[in-house]
This record gives sequence, structure tokens and C-alpha cells, in this order.
Amino acid sequence: MSENILVLTGSPRRGGNSDTLADAFIRGAEKNKNKITKINLAEKKISGCRACNGCWVSRGNCVVDDDMKELEPLLESADVLVVATPIYWSMVPAQVKAPLDRLYEYDPVHGGKHLHIKEAILLTCGETDDAEDFMMIKTFFNMIADFNGMKVRDIIAVPGVNMKGDINGNDALVQAEKLGLSIGA
Repeated sequence: MSENILVLTGSPRRGGNSDTLADAFIRGAEKNKNKITKINLAEKKISGCRACNGCWVSRGNCVVDDDMKELEPLLESADVLVVATPIYWSMVPAQVKAPLDRLYEYDPVHGGKHLHIKEAILLTCGETDDAEDFMMIKTFFNMIADFNGMKVRDIIAVPGVNMKGDINGNDALVQAEKLGLSIGA
């Protein structure tokens, strides 16, 4: 059964390592005729959550008017959410953090709308060789998924990649493609 997959990439470097990791996942997922939408968050103008609770008053509709409005219907129709991002200081970069913070409008307690995403996947990579440096981003991702009722299907964290192309030939690309192939199989 094919799935509707939303892939959010966060690198400002088009064709960079996390983007390449996302593309490997997509290659696998396409083989099962999944519907895949890939959005580069670095190309969007999305401001952070203002904690104004306007989304609670408006029954789950964020009152901030920016490019998040383009993402909302994609999020609301997705079965699987994939976030592919580099790590900056052990965390997602700002261009990824802002839209993830804006998922607040889907607060299952106070919001009027809910996401129906069943599964979430994190694909991340960074210059660090220390696996501990990935703990914060993994914890953050698990919390976001749990809050929104998503099951984390997998997290692929790739150390030791910095310069564009460093990920080429890395076994993580094969692992990401196999993970994509497992969706909708």
C-alpha cells in the first residue's frame, strides 16, 4: 500500500550531505509507488512560533502569514514525515527548527486540528565523529513525534561528513534507500 510521504530537508547547501541522504531515501520509497513531496525548508520564509496561542483561538490555524501556509496542507495529508537535516551545535538548524516549532498549531490538547502522520523518520548528518553529539537532535525529534502522535520508524545519524559530497560512498546512503524501500511495501 503506497503512502503519502513528506520529506523536509533543511540544509542551506543544495545537494549537500543531508540532501543527498534524503535523495537516497526517496529513491527507495519511489520503488513502491509512494507519493513523495520534497520541500527544502532553507528556501522558505518561515518564522518561529510566537507563543501567541492564536492557533488555539482559531481552532488550530496559525495566525502567522508566511510560507508555513504552503506546508500545512502537505503536513495534514502526509502519512509519513521525513526530516533530513544537518546538525548545527548538536541540533537542527534554524530553518528546520522554526517549522517544527510551528507544529504547535496541531497541539492535540488545545488545537482544533490534528496531524494524522503515522510515522516519522529523521535523517541527519554532521561533521562530528562523536555519536554523543547526535543525542540532542534525536531526543528533540522523538519528543516532537511523540507530542504529535507519530511513531518514530527510524533515525539515521551519519557522523564524519562536513564538506559537500563527503557522504558519497557512505553505507548510510544504502541504509537510507533500504529504509525508503520499506515504506509502503
